[in-house]
Order: sequence, then C-alpha cells, then structure tokens
Amino acid sequence: MAVLVASAGAACTLDVQGTGGSGAGAAPASPGDGGGGGEGSVDGLPNGMLYGWSASTPAQPGIYELPGWLTLESPTPDKTVQIGERALVSGVPAHAARARRIRDDGLFGLSLESARENRIPLSTPLQRPWRTFHEASLAEARGPDGEMSAGRVSDEDTAQAAATYVPVDRSDGSTSTVSGWVGDVEGDEGGFAWIRAFAFDDAAQNDDRARVPAPARAWRRVDFTGVETARAGQIWVYPAAGDDARRSAASFAFLNLESARYPSSAIPTSGSARRREADVLVANNAEWLIWKGWFKAILEIAPNYASGEQLADHDLLYIDSGTRVFLRASDGAVVMTVTGADGSASLETESLSWEREQPFRVEVSSSPSGLSLRVSLDEGKDVAIEEPAAAVAIPVPESGHIHILGDPDGSQECADLRRVEFYEVH
Repeated sequence: MAVLVASAGAACTLDVQGTGGSGAGAAPASPGDGGGGGEGSVDGLPNGMLYGWSASTPAQPGIYELPGWLTLESPTPDKTVQIGERALVSGVPAHAARARRIRDDGLFGLSLESARENRIPLSTPLQRPWRTFHEASLAEARGPDGEMSAGRVSDEDTAQAAATYVPVDRSDGSTSTVSGWVGDVEGDEGGFAWIRAFAFDDAAQNDDRARVPAPARAWRRVDFTGVETARAGQIWVYPAAGDDARRSAASFAFLNLESARYPSSAIPTSGSARRREADVLVANNAEWLIWKGWFKAILEIAPNYASGEQLADHDLLYIDSGTRVFLRASDGAVVMTVTGADGSASLETESLSWEREQPFRVEVSSSPSGLSLRVSLDEGKDVAIEEPAAAVAIPVPESGHIHILGDPDGSQECADLRRVEFYEVH
C-alpha cells in the first residue's frame, strides 16, 4: 500500500504489510481488546459497559487492527481509502479495516461501504481506451497515494481547449455520480481543470463541484451527481478550461463513475469496469451482548450520504430480520423493531435531515422496562422516544452475530463507524 501526505508534486511513499482485520471465526476477545489504532474497552470500564470500540488515529496509515470481538469481511482486494483532503491509501488488501477521514482536521472512522461498480474501464487517463482531443498529451505522474497512479494531461493547443476522454457504458435515466482526484494544476487565475460527463445534464457539472481553479498544487477530490441522458456516454478531463484558451497541464487520478447519488471510495480499474463487494462487520459474541433477551447499544456514525441520497434502508444494528435498527430511505427516519416469542414492537423518529459526513449518535435499549430510542445529530436535532409497554425479549441469533452498519449481505450504504458500545441491561 502507499500513501501521499504532501502536495501533488512532492510525494512521500510508505509501504505497509498485513491485512489489519480480524479473520473470520476469530474467538471473542475479553473486554479490553481494543485493536491497533482504535480504542477498546479497558479495565476501567464505564459503568455497565460490556464491550466497546472507538475509532482514533490509526497506527498504520488508513488501516485499523480490530479487536477480536469484531470480525470484518471485506473480500475485494486493491481497495482505497481517503485519509485527508489531499491524500489516499491505495492497494488496501482484502479484509483490511480501512480508517477514513476526508478533512485533515477531521475525525477518523472505520469505513464500511456498500457494493459499488466503477464503470470507467481505466480509472487513470494514460492509454487506450482514453483518447485525446485537439493537442492533448498524456504522461505518467505521481498520484495522491504517492505512487505513479495519475495521468498528466497537457494542453499544447493555444487556440482551443484540449482534453482526453474515455467512452463508458451508459445507464439512461439513472442517477449517477462521477468523482476523481485532480492535482498540480498549472495555469493562470481564471482557468481551471475540469471533469465532465457527456451523458449528464450540463447543470450538474458547470460549477465548482467538477472544477479545480488554477493554479492549484495540492490534490483535491471532486465529485458531482446527475441524471444520465441519451447523449454519448463519455467522461472528459480538461487540464485548461475557461473563457480564454491557454497552454496548461493538470494531473488526474482514480476516476469513478457509479450508479449512486453520492461517491464512495475510489475503485481502481485497469481495462474494464470493476465491482467492489460490500463490507460486512459483526460483533461475533452476541451471547455476551444479549442477556436474558435484552440489549443496549450506543453507536456513533457518519453517513457518507446526505438525507435523500440513500437508495436503500441502511441497517445500523441488525440482529435478525425482526430485530434491527435502521435508517429508512423513504423519509430519513431512524426505526427500531424488536421481535420475540411474545410478539413485536417498534419505535421510530420523525423524518431527519442531515448533510454528508454529519455525525449521528444512536442509543437503543430493549429491557424489561420497554423500548428506548434516542438519536442525536451533531449540530442538529436530538430526538428521544420511549415505549414502556413494549417489553419483548429476543433470542440470541444462531449465528452468534450482531451486524453493525449492515445486514448479513453487507452494508447497504456507505458510512464511517466512529464508536460502538454494548451495555448491561437490568
């Protein structure tokens, strides 16, 4: 794996080894097994805590070592993870736990993503199927991961804006998102490097979401979302766009085209479209977390999507199909359902609104006193609901697993896990 922590022109590379994740079938760890780069519960446990883990700065760039009671299945190799505004780690192996943040002064979290496909056949503009337009030239360049992973596009045409483009399979009528890394943009003020999708409506890509103003030394990830039309399916990159044609150059790397309303991590491709499978995270010691049919948990998460951008209900905690806590796609409400031998009960919040990466704190409890659900949004609403009459004891799942930010098939959407804690219930 490699990581860049400087500008587009001055890279430093670090190679690290190991998967960084608990293997399938790992034995449950005792409270206190925190894992590298995260904080687990310790001998001085908060009152009543059984098991807990919280994200912190990873010991290895972009990689966490999880405690034994958490098992991650992430089968796709050669993944990436963003670790700041200007850098990402590439070459992340299968089943590694990815530590993500998008701002240099932001918090890290464990990245858990849904299945996605990158429809751009070659994610770096270097060779065919990429094609040049006017007097554009292509060369290898160092990317935001510190490797030679970028394409340097130079405009040698003083009369017209040169570019390079790649054909992609269209998905007419689909809402899709283009993303990519842009860096080392030469030129004068007023010019800009630009990523365009010729299958999108122009309104979706004619603003700062798709542009990096010149001059700009540091790497930056841009993204934009639009509805694909019947126009030719092509992704274009311009090193020198603007009102006045000029000679310039810019570097582009890790371009994605995904059928989704928001971007996920970069999916490198080398000749054809490529799919990244969903991540599956479980607490593998459910028998210790569900006591006599009752449970209590606290989650802190940061959805990578804003309200209205998710396409599926997103499970936050999943014990079985009748006992789960999820973020509902239709209206943005958090819903808690509990089902046992004596019946079922549920709670739900009002519709919620939030921005991409806005943190949530979700507290749930099912006890002899009834159900309790509390949702707090950072700089937003704080909603608490209780149902004293709804006391439903649940069985421990046969698998012994409680799924976190997904169900048995994996994460339905993309989010960062900042903290997870399970408590005694009396």
